Amino acid sequence: MVYLAEIMDNNSTKWKDFLLKSSLPLEYEVKKLLDEYKCVGSYEYTYLRKDENGLNCEFSYDIDEAYIKGGHFFNLMIECKFRDPSTDWVFIPEEYGGMDEIDSYCFLNPVDHFAKKKFIDLDYEPLAPLCGKGIELTSGGQNPKTITQAVSQLSYAMAEKILDSMENQINRWIPEVIFYNVPIIVTTANLIRLKENTTIDEIKRSKTIEEIGTKEECLVLKNNIGRDLEQYSFDKFLQFIDKYGRAELNKKLNSFNKDIVFVSSVIAKNYCPQAVAIIQFTDTNHGFQKLFNFFNEIAKPTEKTLRRTRERQERRDAVSKKLGEFKAKSKSKKS
Repeated sequence: MVYLAEIMDNNSTKWKDFLLKSSLPLEYEVKKLLDEYKCVGSYEYTYLRKDENGLNCEFSYDIDEAYIKGGHFFNLMIECKFRDPSTDWVFIPEEYGGMDEIDSYCFLNPVDHFAKKKFIDLDYEPLAPLCGKGIELTSGGQNPKTITQAVSQLSYAMAEKILDSMENQINRWIPEVIFYNVPIIVTTANLIRLKENTTIDEIKRSKTIEEIGTKEECLVLKNNIGRDLEQYSFDKFLQFIDKYGRAELNKKLNSFNKDIVFVSSVIAKNYCPQAVAIIQFTDTNHGFQKLFNFFNEIAKPTEKTLRRTRERQERRDAVSKKLGEFKAKSKSKKS
């Protein structure tokens, strides 16, 4: 009788698991939190793209909100993933800068190509550590698809969001602003970033994941833009160019190049999107506080950021000076 009662009790509470795993309650709480930050928007952003059979299918992400601060318009593209508290998302470490020249604001994906006001490249303190590929670990094993699917849902929506931003700048539907299309994954899973230079032997010897990784409130995930996503985004840009006309767009273009086709190809290859923010949803939600502090810093840089930028420029000037001296010595030796 006790065994039967336990079965009946388990069956009667399964609805809770099903409801939570749908991520619907998480979406609701995230939306409420964004309201507190004075964001405006709605649930679910949908878009069409071809599936593996070449047929147009509707895809979406969960929350589409905007945070407006002066002349800065932050489009928050949010995908929610509820997970059991024992679930870990584990990521390999990456570093800002380097050969890829990844900046601390990479996850913002700014759009100012048709704006008179330009985004200023300052040395902002990073929102969170940078990471690369990740995997979901559960008590039942590992799931390699969860994170990549969430990133994919946001990435394939990015071209349309960029084009919406450009269209606003061209037609001046919204006063002169810089748009930032910010893809964000919100999850209840633990975020673990492996420590630098962690070896396979160290993983084998470790008893807990905390020995080989650090728990983070939020992370910035470097996006790997594959050929399919690049071509998909570029095709979207070409449709936009056909709509307005290449010559007309070039007249209004205010970007790193004078040809909209070339600019579009660079965006599709490198910035669509360059990175994704991942935030753990918790009771305190410090990760969200950090995110909005970062937005406010972009809109109105503090003296700390300006000082960091000056120091960065001094380092660059010192390197350039040494390089110049080295070239001068090499030239004098040859002569």
